[in-house]
Amino acid sequence: MKKWIAIISIVIITGGPGFSASMRTQTEKPAHRRNRIAVIKGRYDKVDTVLDNFHIPYDVLKLKDLENPSSVDGYRAIFVPSGIDTPLEESLDFFASNVRYKSVALKPDFYEVDKKKIARTIWRFIKSGGSAYFSGYSFEYLQAAFDIFDYFAGFPYMGMPARVEAVLDHDMARFSMKGRMALYFDHPGWIAVKSAKDSEVMAHASYETPRGVRTGPVSVFARRGRGEILYTCYDSTLFSPFRRFNVYRIAGAYLLNPLEDMAKKWNQRITARLVDSIQRYESSRMYRIDLEKGRNAVYFHSAGDFYQIDFINRDKALIESHDLFERDQAFFITSKSNDFCYIRLYPSTPARYGMFAIVSASGMRIFPYFYQIMAALTGALIIASAVAAYRLFLAKGYTGRWRG
Repeated sequence: MKKWIAIISIVIITGGPGFSASMRTQTEKPAHRRNRIAVIKGRYDKVDTVLDNFHIPYDVLKLKDLENPSSVDGYRAIFVPSGIDTPLEESLDFFASNVRYKSVALKPDFYEVDKKKIARTIWRFIKSGGSAYFSGYSFEYLQAAFDIFDYFAGFPYMGMPARVEAVLDHDMARFSMKGRMALYFDHPGWIAVKSAKDSEVMAHASYETPRGVRTGPVSVFARRGRGEILYTCYDSTLFSPFRRFNVYRIAGAYLLNPLEDMAKKWNQRITARLVDSIQRYESSRMYRIDLEKGRNAVYFHSAGDFYQIDFINRDKALIESHDLFERDQAFFITSKSNDFCYIRLYPSTPARYGMFAIVSASGMRIFPYFYQIMAALTGALIIASAVAAYRLFLAKGYTGRWRG
């Protein structure tokens, strides 16, 4: 560490080339926006490769672009993967003759980002309705924006290389139709989260740390303002159901909004939110849908393609099948008890990679905004009663003859 301090001091004293370059860099504008998804290039989490494989278009931004809040205007989602920072040692040029160092200077493109500005941009983007993915070491920007995590012994870098058996829950379990999944952490110092405030844990696990076995979330989902966040400390596998769920949940989050609004319109409780697409070589996709006793609804929206949709009970027997050329559909299932079923989608054309969304909800559909209307009527009745009482007893005053 002392060596780097000395090197930086030399560069500062001699007025190295990096400072004039950094001043130029501050005035650079981000690349022209073409898509609705932005990816910050990372060294560890190759999320751009995954998006390419899923045929999801995106723009590439630099980390320094996030210092300007307007750089993410117009995007629905941003991916901030692990390894977006540039280590100092990669920003230095060494000039030597034989085995003797002659000089050290910062590279012309060196630029030290303002993390507070980036945190403010992330806060603004998510609060205003954007969706954001974070993984691994990018946690510090999410933490700076929302103070969401607690760590074991106050130290985040506790993870050790290991095969970890993760327990899946909520939408990730419904998406993968698994209760457990093996995750392979291939490097030390991965981020061990003790807990996440006001969040839904999609996967948690027990694992070894230098201080013994610890248990905590591996993937969490959180809503802040009108937007949403997905953070995972696992980024070692490119292609898996775990990765697929995380990427589609953020890239296609906007497809869920009208379906959630539909459930809220009928005052139903949302029980599942799923986004996916059918890939090359896949003939269908299937997911688990939790059913509550009574009336259940399943809302479906496709971004472009048409699908045959089958519902299958827990014994894999067909309940009903629909083959409608409609991008928006609603289905209703009555269950005698708390149970589950499966929904299977078959594409009606050879087209692939078109995203779709599924939202399931429970509760009777009486008429739109029933509870809101009843609350408004009750409030109006209370106000009318108060006004009548005021006019009867207070406005006119009490009259009568005193008997004493």
